[in-house]
Amino acid sequence: MNEQTDTPEVSDASNSPAPTRSMLARWADRLLIGMLAVFGVMQIGMWTFWEPSFGDAIKNLITFAQIVLSTICIVGWWFLFAPVSRKSMLIIGVPVVALIAGWVASIRSIDFDGDMKPRFSHVWDESAEERLTSHLTNAESADASELTIPEVSETDMPEYRGVHRDGVVIGPELRTDWSTNPPEELWRHPCGGGYSSFSILGRQLITMEQRGLDEAVVCYDTETGREFWVHQYPASFVEAMGGPGPRSTPTIHEGAVYAFGGFGDLFKLDLKTGAPIWHVHTLQQFQIPNTIWAMTSSPLVFGNTVIANIGGVTNADGVMPEGGGLVAYDIETGEIAWYGKALPDPNTEIEEFGTGAAAIEGIDGTSHPGYSSPMLADLAGETVILNFDGTAFRGHNPENGEQYWSYPFVAGDHINVAQPLVFENDHVMISAGYGKGSVMLHIEKNGDEWNLSEVWDKPSLRMRCKFSSPIFTDGFIYGLDEGIMACIDPENGDRQWKGGRTGLRGKYGHGQLLLSNGKLVILTEKGQLVLVDPNPEELTVLGELQVLSENIKTWNPLAMARGKVFVRNATEVACYDISANDSAAPESDPSELATTTDLDTDSVTDTNTETGTETKNDDSPESSSTTDQ
Repeated sequence: MNEQTDTPEVSDASNSPAPTRSMLARWADRLLIGMLAVFGVMQIGMWTFWEPSFGDAIKNLITFAQIVLSTICIVGWWFLFAPVSRKSMLIIGVPVVALIAGWVASIRSIDFDGDMKPRFSHVWDESAEERLTSHLTNAESADASELTIPEVSETDMPEYRGVHRDGVVIGPELRTDWSTNPPEELWRHPCGGGYSSFSILGRQLITMEQRGLDEAVVCYDTETGREFWVHQYPASFVEAMGGPGPRSTPTIHEGAVYAFGGFGDLFKLDLKTGAPIWHVHTLQQFQIPNTIWAMTSSPLVFGNTVIANIGGVTNADGVMPEGGGLVAYDIETGEIAWYGKALPDPNTEIEEFGTGAAAIEGIDGTSHPGYSSPMLADLAGETVILNFDGTAFRGHNPENGEQYWSYPFVAGDHINVAQPLVFENDHVMISAGYGKGSVMLHIEKNGDEWNLSEVWDKPSLRMRCKFSSPIFTDGFIYGLDEGIMACIDPENGDRQWKGGRTGLRGKYGHGQLLLSNGKLVILTEKGQLVLVDPNPEELTVLGELQVLSENIKTWNPLAMARGKVFVRNATEVACYDISANDSAAPESDPSELATTTDLDTDSVTDTNTETGTETKNDDSPESSSTTDQ
């Protein structure tokens, strides 16, 4: 009898059907693919067709949010729903997550530009502090023993944005063919942090920096870049979005330097040695808090007073009391001469002022001084102080601080930065970013009453100056409209053009610009120097040159004197000669000497001091006499 034995069948794994995935996993696939597809379409449409009133910042924030959300969803999908074995999931997924985690852990700091685009510094990168320390250890100082202090001439730049604070710099003819005759680099070296510009008188080049835990007022030699002197004091302002360091630009006046720190420390220093003459901590004195992104007002000298904008405590609605937050000090003694009605009465019992954050620790409240600087202008036959603070555009009597008018104007989180642009017909344009745009105002005085009326039918969104100030020349306004070069008509605010067709195409970011000898000299946010011939028909670029690292944002306003341009960011400073080869930088002529408040502001005149020719613009903005940002 034969027994039949049942032999178990061996299944062929290669022919077996794949394991059935759950409905939840299949829905996760569809949702992930759908989300990525929607994000992709949004990115294409957003960067191709959308021009939001807030500029590229909102687009970068959306992009950043989509990248973070997509990364989280992809990682989660991989470990929960990916159609691979658990072993494959871990072999591939764990190293990828570890790589991402290691990269994140290596980030030393995140720096955001004006459009909220992040830039990362890693632990393996040499820090700016290390480079500066090495430079200061090995650098030679300049010899100040034979340094003479000349009087201010119109070819100097003794305060923020020039002697009139209108961005117009008198100087020689500039070289215009940069392809065959590029600007000549004269010197370069590391510097401390912050967004201060330069004040220039003769060979002295003065700025403010963050050096370690100290704010520093530094005087360099324009010819060599070497340091004449430095005055440091304990103060260290740091803000995640804006970055560290002082913001304002020192003012040079009659043998002294007036410097205003990020926490409201106001110093008078000896111009030749840097020795302190007097010091007040303005916020400590008035017991008001600092603003979000630090004190930025560049000191303004009028008569025997030096004036700073320190803000004033606002109410729950963010409104500052009438009167404004200006305060004037006697230039000889540092005693208060007058102060705005928005400020509380000062503490007169302080025997010795502190410095930095320690002096105002525990002070509560909210202050909105804005980030513009007070300036002088002749309007309706009188000299007035224009102050564009965080809540309004104000006019003041420079003798006693009396407020003449207040025009409410709030941009974003009270971020008014641009200097008012003044015209000869008693018109003033104010501009801001964050969807606010520009307004042209006509200012009149009837008896003792001042009246403001809007010239344009509505605010112009064709010029939104977020961090920079516009320039007026030859009948048109030029500026950075949310980071892109543009030209508008002052008659109605209509756009002539925006951007260009070649090179950087006018995409200069939130940089800065000056006008010298009929040419616009622009320092872009990515550290390029650009020369533009003002033309209401199109952007006419004469030259472009990378002068500072494109990996560090450049918010510091450039400065110029006698054909040399001085540029810096938070890590390095450099000097370039951009004068024409056959046009020597003019020397100070005793017949042209004048103090900043005595210079004629009836028109702007660019003078070629070698040939004696003048280019006179009778329609130029009229503002007389002294950051940042």
